[in-house]
Amino acid sequence: MPKVRSEERKNVGTVYTLYNENQVEVSVIADGARLYEWIVLVDGQPRDLVVGYESLVDHQKARYYGATIGPVAGRIAGAQFELDGKIYHSEANEQGNTLHGGSTGYDTKKWQVKTFQNETEAGVVFSLEVADGTGGFPGNIQVEVTYALNEENTLRLSYFAKTDQKTLFNLTNHGYFNLTGQASEPIDFHYLQVNAKEVAQTNADVTTNGKTLPVMDTKFDFLKAKQIGTTLLDDPFLLHHEQKEDLVLVSPDQKVRLSVATTAPAVVLYTTGENEADTQMKTGRLTNHGSLAIETQAVPGTEKYAQFGDIVLRPNEPYRQETTYQVHF
Repeated sequence: MPKVRSEERKNVGTVYTLYNENQVEVSVIADGARLYEWIVLVDGQPRDLVVGYESLVDHQKARYYGATIGPVAGRIAGAQFELDGKIYHSEANEQGNTLHGGSTGYDTKKWQVKTFQNETEAGVVFSLEVADGTGGFPGNIQVEVTYALNEENTLRLSYFAKTDQKTLFNLTNHGYFNLTGQASEPIDFHYLQVNAKEVAQTNADVTTNGKTLPVMDTKFDFLKAKQIGTTLLDDPFLLHHEQKEDLVLVSPDQKVRLSVATTAPAVVLYTTGENEADTQMKTGRLTNHGSLAIETQAVPGTEKYAQFGDIVLRPNEPYRQETTYQVHF
């Protein structure tokens, strides 16, 4: 039966660890409702699949590594949006746009914590109450994020939210992965498969423009598993959910396989680059192209482009999203 324990760690604070009989350990922290570690044993040696900082202070400075992103993941172009004919202004914190909810995004919050164990899962439920007007977003919002691990080595991330006013809402987890367990190793030789036939087209500032591009025969073509190579990504892949798994990532030695399935309509994939390189992480100094962020969510810009769906959260219509990550090793 999976179990959960808590411990105090120097420079981090309280760490909650979910573990099972296969010696898989997933650790999370309340600051940012953050995925902190994911350790598996490969040939008897522990391998941390998650790239991030060791200290809480460094996480707070860099903000997004492993964190829950909200209320709206991605960029809101022009830092404004319209609801029922009224214009709302959010914070312009990147090139005149709102990135990941601005400076008061959910990754900056310390969430409330409840742990649980049952016959099939052990987990942590993080909860947060956000006041009307925070970051320019309307509505008093209650949010829950659940991390749960089972004996099949599946990590379930479930999201729930409700509001008392119509608002925008698009959550994700901003976990960064390197399946070698070493941030100093580039992800070039990882094998990636994404079951997406299109990507959302982006502008120079990485906002979307409402158009889509077929992935076939482009750098985005991961319909069949292939090595990532030197491909740089910061792009929303539109998932078609025609297969059991929406995304599969395999380590270069093919000893670790991470499969992802989600109810979200898209996944934003981001490869770290030169700007992040040479940063000291808990698994070594981050190299150029040293990790892949996997962000399951609605397509950024959906508030402007109805063809991508709907990210309006309404009273009496709770938000629900679930993503599962299963590791084979």
